Amino acid sequence: MTVNFYYRNGCHLCEDLYAELLPYKTSHGLTIIMHNIDKEPALKEKYNQLVPVLTDTGGNEICHYFFDKAGFEKLLSDPS
Repeated sequence: MTVNFYYRNGCHLCEDLYAELLPYKTSHGLTIIMHNIDKEPALKEKYNQLVPVLTDTGGNEICHYFFDKAGFEKLLSDPS
């Protein structure tokens, strides 16, 4: 599974959510595509007040601010 992770440097919520994702890289082969919103004006406009944001590859939001472990694991088990 591949997810998009929208973040900004120096954001403690971003660091926390990313740390919670890392175990899934090993256990589920998760690929995390990193997007620093401060380097892309369109992303900054869209996600400025929401980071961190985790989406699927279709752009559907999985969670923002905090990691939704139950929702994420449900998505892993049934990605359709």
